[in-house]
Amino acid sequence: MSVVANLQKLLKSVEDAISVIEDEELKRVAFEQVLDHMLKTADLGSAAGTGAKDSLPSDEAAADSSLATEQQRIDEVASYFGIGYEQVSDLFDLSDADPCLRFSSSVLSQDKAQGTREIALLITGARTALGRDTHTNHIRDAANDYGRLNSNHFMETLNRMPHLSLLGKHRSHNRIVRMKIIGAEEAKRLVKRLVR
Repeated sequence: MSVVANLQKLLKSVEDAISVIEDEELKRVAFEQVLDHMLKTADLGSAAGTGAKDSLPSDEAAADSSLATEQQRIDEVASYFGIGYEQVSDLFDLSDADPCLRFSSSVLSQDKAQGTREIALLITGARTALGRDTHTNHIRDAANDYGRLNSNHFMETLNRMPHLSLLGKHRSHNRIVRMKIIGAEEAKRLVKRLVR
């Protein structure tokens, strides 16, 4: 199959992936992000097809294989948040490819909504640094573990954050979360406050 045909097939896959999004601006942003991700994983010259998956890649496929060791993951997270690699282990458990928080709950805001927002920035930032997708369930689980989960207002809290984009159906309980630039900046400020 030609490169042009493979590219057309990839574009169709991207359009299918974002077809559930109704908001035009959100759809545009999602199209750019999904296309960028799929182009990075595609082999457009492959005779067998696009080289990209027919659907969005799984977390395991999306994770960078160069982050196989804990030290490599620590280095990536340190670079993303702009902190020393020795400070990363004060905040995150990176012993496997799925990052977890590892600090006392007392450092988070006691207000459940604000605590959830802080957890969302930390989880999404760490997963972004490692090239892993973030879903609302990742944030929900961490908020529950840290006693900051308000089940009745969890999705509303995330939807109101200007730092994140939530992709997928509005009624879905496990949507994809993307960090915006202002979110990455806010996450860096939060991390620097936590490691003082």
